[in-house]
Amino acid sequence: MLTKIIKGSIPMDKKGSFSYAQQHWAALAHVDGFIGQLGGWNVEDETDTCIIALWKDEDSYQEFMKYTHDSIFYSSNQDQTYTALDVSISNPSQFIGGRYNYYRSSAMETRYLMKTEIEVDFYDQKDVEMLVQSLVNPSYRCLSHIVAPLKHNDITIFTLYSAACPTKTVDTLVHPNVLQARQYIYKLEQNWNVLSR
Repeated sequence: MLTKIIKGSIPMDKKGSFSYAQQHWAALAHVDGFIGQLGGWNVEDETDTCIIALWKDEDSYQEFMKYTHDSIFYSSNQDQTYTALDVSISNPSQFIGGRYNYYRSSAMETRYLMKTEIEVDFYDQKDVEMLVQSLVNPSYRCLSHIVAPLKHNDITIFTLYSAACPTKTVDTLVHPNVLQARQYIYKLEQNWNVLSR
């Protein structure tokens, strides 16, 4: 699975325009290899947005970028609505079940996205599973996780929660290989949620 992570800085007076333009990405539902996309606004910084898109593999993503991306992007005029847009690709990334074992079920119920950026000096699959479990807030309904390694020593873990906004758990993250960690919580925009048809 490939995960595309989009971090945007949006001026307050253009949030409405950005949100409207983001709805144009509903066209992704019919693109081969697309799994799903969701995103929203940082609960502590209204100008910060995060969007994640999941793809079956590198080939389907590159096909989309070559033939479909620009027509959606420019027809929506989204390029006029932000001051910065940073894109990262994680391939391969990993889906880890929580309350649900499938992304589709999780995405339909998700209302909050917790993004944890972790820098480690070394990790393996066992470490990833330990990190994921230590980030779960047991007081809230955790639906699933997406683990997105970005570089040799950087991992971003997305934890999907349902109705209630979770409290941060980064202070409970204890692992000998973790050098530093940052955490952000996003309230999702339901009309940005796109699932494959």
